[in-house]
Amino acid sequence: MKILLVNHGSANNWGGGDGVQMRETSKRLINRGHEVDLVNSDTPEVEGYDLVHIFNCRVQHSFIQQMRTCLKAKIPTVVSPIWISIPKALWGSRGTLAVIQQLVEQGEEIGLKSLEMLKGRKLTVQLPNGTIDAQGQGTCDLSWMEEVGALLKQVDGLLTNSWLELKAVQNELNWCGDCFEVAPYGVDPSLFLDADPNPFRESFGIKGPFIVQGGRIEPAKNQAMLCWALRHTNLPLVLIGSSNNWPAYSELCKKIYGDQLKIIDHISQPLLASAFAAASVHVLPSWMETCGLVTLEAALTGTPVVGSNFGHELEYLRQETWWCDPADPNSISTAVQNAWNAGKTHHRPVTLKRRILEEFNWERTTDATEKIYNKVLKKR
Repeated sequence: MKILLVNHGSANNWGGGDGVQMRETSKRLINRGHEVDLVNSDTPEVEGYDLVHIFNCRVQHSFIQQMRTCLKAKIPTVVSPIWISIPKALWGSRGTLAVIQQLVEQGEEIGLKSLEMLKGRKLTVQLPNGTIDAQGQGTCDLSWMEEVGALLKQVDGLLTNSWLELKAVQNELNWCGDCFEVAPYGVDPSLFLDADPNPFRESFGIKGPFIVQGGRIEPAKNQAMLCWALRHTNLPLVLIGSSNNWPAYSELCKKIYGDQLKIIDHISQPLLASAFAAASVHVLPSWMETCGLVTLEAALTGTPVVGSNFGHELEYLRQETWWCDPADPNSISTAVQNAWNAGKTHHRPVTLKRRILEEFNWERTTDATEKIYNKVLKKR
C-alpha cells in the first residue's frame, strides 16, 4: 500500500501521543513493505495514495479541512480520533485553573468555596465564548462538534486507541459505523524497560528521591493542581515538558511550589526514560488523556504511577495504578503518597510493567492499523 499519515498543521508546536503513534506506526508499516509518508498539514496533497490516515479530530478547524480535502479527492480515509470529551475537559482544565488562581491570589478562605464546588462538579466555568458546566453544557458554542461528527460518519474506517475512546465517539459524536478497529498505544522497551536512572541524575544534579510528571505544562495536564495538592508534603517535584504555549501557567506552578519544584524543558527520549527510572512516582492528574502515554512509559521503567479518573486510562492501567480525581487536591496527595510509600517492589508497578510488555507494543498497534486499512480497501 501507498499510505499518507496526516496530523494537524500545528502538531510540531504541540507534540503529543498522536505524533508518537504516527511515527512509530510508520516505521513498522515501512518494515512490512508499505510505502509511507508523514505530513503535518491541514490541506495535505492526497493524490496518488491508496489511503489517507488522519490523526486527531480534536483540532476541529484542521480536521474539517483535512476531511474536505480527502472527500473531494475520493481517497479512502481512516481516522484515529484521539477523542476525549472536549467540553468536559475544558470545564475541568479551565475550572481548575480559575480555582487555583483564586486560592493563590485571594487566599484559601475565599477560594475553598470554589474548590468545593469544583470537587462536587457544581462549578459553572466562564470561557471566552460562553459558560460551561461539568456535564459539558452551557452557553458555549459547541456546534463544531456536530460538524466533526457529521464528517466522521463519512470516513471509511475508524481506529481508536481504546474501547472507551470508541464508546466516547459513539456517545458524544453520534458515530454509529461498523468499520473500526482498536489499536492501543505501544511503548518501546528498548528505551524504557529497565532504563538507567543515572544519566538523568548526573545531567540535572538531582540526588534524592522525587516525584515526576512528563508532558506539556498547561491547564489540561493539571500541574498547578498537582503543585497545590503537594505543597505541604515537602516532596521534591520535577515537571518535564515545554511551557512555551502557557508560560504564565508555568510561573503559577513555581509560585505555588517554590524551591522544591524543578521545571525541565524538552529532553531526549533516552534521558526521559532515565528520568522516569530515577523517580519514585510518576503522576499525571490530567483532564485530557486518551491513554496517558507517558504513564505507560514511566510504568515500563518500573516506577509506580498515579493516574487520573477522568480520561480513558482505566482501560490501560486497571488496578495497577493509584487513582486520583484531578479536581480534588486531597485525592491527588493521598494517591501520590500511597504510591511513594508502596515503592517499586509493590505488586502494582511490578504487574503493570509485565502487562505493558505483553499488551502494549507498537507491533500490535501496527497489526490493528494494517487490519483496518485492509478492511477499508476491500470495502472500497
